[in-house]
Amino acid sequence: MSMPPITIADAGLAGLTLGRCLKQKGIPSILLERVSSSPRYNYGITLHPWAYQPLLNVLQMDESSFRERLSIDASRGGMGSISADRLLTGVDTTPGTFRCHRGRLEQFLQEDQDIRWEHTIKEIETTPQKVIVRIQNEQAIESDVLIGTDGVHSQVRKSLAPDIQLKVLPFVVFNGKRRMSLDSFQNTIAPQMQSLSIIQCRREDVALQIAVNQYTATYIDVEYTYSRPARQNDPLHKPDRPILGATDIPEEFYAELQELEDLGQAYKEMFDVTKVREDRILHFLMRSTLGTEQEIKDLADRGVLLVGDAVHAMPLLGGEGGNNAMKDGVDLAEHIAAHGPQGIKTFSSARYERWRKGVEQSEQRLAEIHSPAKASL
Repeated sequence: MSMPPITIADAGLAGLTLGRCLKQKGIPSILLERVSSSPRYNYGITLHPWAYQPLLNVLQMDESSFRERLSIDASRGGMGSISADRLLTGVDTTPGTFRCHRGRLEQFLQEDQDIRWEHTIKEIETTPQKVIVRIQNEQAIESDVLIGTDGVHSQVRKSLAPDIQLKVLPFVVFNGKRRMSLDSFQNTIAPQMQSLSIIQCRREDVALQIAVNQYTATYIDVEYTYSRPARQNDPLHKPDRPILGATDIPEEFYAELQELEDLGQAYKEMFDVTKVREDRILHFLMRSTLGTEQEIKDLADRGVLLVGDAVHAMPLLGGEGGNNAMKDGVDLAEHIAAHGPQGIKTFSSARYERWRKGVEQSEQRLAEIHSPAKASL
């Protein structure tokens, strides 16, 4: 007898990886995604072999084809190169680690999946036999289990485990994106990046990062990050800001950029205040969370499992959220294939210690990034 479809809340990295691996094993799933099918992400993420190689094993795909398709510089024959010498922490840069284009990665994972776009979850009901998810259009979807992969602002978590709260860490982070002409990039940024896809430096406790998001024949998409620890009475640290407040950029941010000195040409170009004012800037909050083992078990007993950032969120800097989301998806698919949907009750207990250590280490790395040790350019 075939398994009934498993309901997955959200078509992000965890949900897409889980759904793709389940399909490969002959287990149907339905992914509920609140947004439309338009491409959502145009930025790079660092992918590690421990996260993507298990996926490729399931899909029976070779690594070179994967990287040639998804590296941020794939269009010019690159492989998303990263160098540990140009990073501020001991990030794992073992052979195979590369910068991957997030949007193309999700498009790759979406292939041949049953994704219900523009399906916003309105209500979740659990019974001893079923989990019932009601969508805004009043449609009800029933399944044996519900897998909540819906990220740091998880609606599943908020609805069924509201006591699992996000923690905002005491750091100030601003992220900008800029599209540059090929000539401008080659004259200002490329010499210092030396064919790498990401570089970082530090000035006292301020960390600066430049990363290429995408190469084309005529332009380059670049992003940059300015970050530091929060200070006393800090006008830039707003832990209680609303989600929509991410675009409210205080003048004090531009004043701090103006004070940066002794920067290499690439950093001078990217953090030039006049140019930054014209860019799309977002105020990031560094969030983390991890419910107790009992809270997660109680959910599993009701037929609901949270994975990825929905349950063990890591800060955007220093965290490995995307990698852990993919690893959760691959491993959960294996667990369900071996134990059936009810296997979710043992999956979380087996993973909990790894989740706990991952969140703890991500917070430590965030602090290390801003440690006022010797800076390098």
